[in-house]
Amino acid sequence: MRSAPDPDLRWLLVEGQDDAFVVTSILEAAGFPLSRLEVVVARGREGVRLITEHLAPERSERYAALIDLDERSVPDAVARARKQLGDPPIRVLCAVPAIEAWLFADDHAVSANARNDDEEVRAILARLPMPEEIPQPKRLARQVFGHDSPKLAFLKTIDVERAAARSPSLRSFLKGMGELLDFSTKLPDESVGRTITRDVLAGLIGEVLPADTVVWRTASGSSYTAAELRRQIESGGEAGRQYVSDLLRVSRDFLRRAANKKTAT
Repeated sequence: MRSAPDPDLRWLLVEGQDDAFVVTSILEAAGFPLSRLEVVVARGREGVRLITEHLAPERSERYAALIDLDERSVPDAVARARKQLGDPPIRVLCAVPAIEAWLFADDHAVSANARNDDEEVRAILARLPMPEEIPQPKRLARQVFGHDSPKLAFLKTIDVERAAARSPSLRSFLKGMGELLDFSTKLPDESVGRTITRDVLAGLIGEVLPADTVVWRTASGSSYTAAELRRQIESGGEAGRQYVSDLLRVSRDFLRRAANKKTAT
């Protein structure tokens, strides 16, 4: 006699076997109840579409799909993915530009687990962009970590809050999975957005200052080189946020004095 399906079980459709490994590892790091989730390898986007086409309407709320898409934002990626899948009745989540970008979301874990014996890899890590801005993350992952999946076991122990703060699509995925599994996640309400202010400041620092130049000393006595400060600004680190805040305050004071001087004359 066939047993009734577990009412608590949920399904996540992914495009490939590597995707299944990555999402399972990250969900484990985040403490998700994996016993209630079955990850289904659909063999490509077309496979995802075919599965969703044959889903019974009453079961659609128990399914989600994860799709790779290179778009300007997570909402843009989800909208295009839904269109490509024929607007399925299930939750659609996206990795931007591809799931391999999430391997670089926790930059501390990347530095600890990359092939640091390779001089070229060390140079890449020194100028690594934010995850969503990596143009070919799959290719870069092979170069930085090697070809063996076991080398990516560090994903199971990453700092999920840090990773989610640095990758909007990862944060959106984790929140979506939290809703699917009715699991509460402790994630930042907003990702570390790549604002114009941070882009401009980080770009200027990288453009005009040698990387090893000490450019900022905090009130507590800590000092930061141009390279360290740029990375802090790009990643939204506490020191980077403080530097941006201090710089904006000085800029506002300068503009206010200039305005008052002009009014007085």
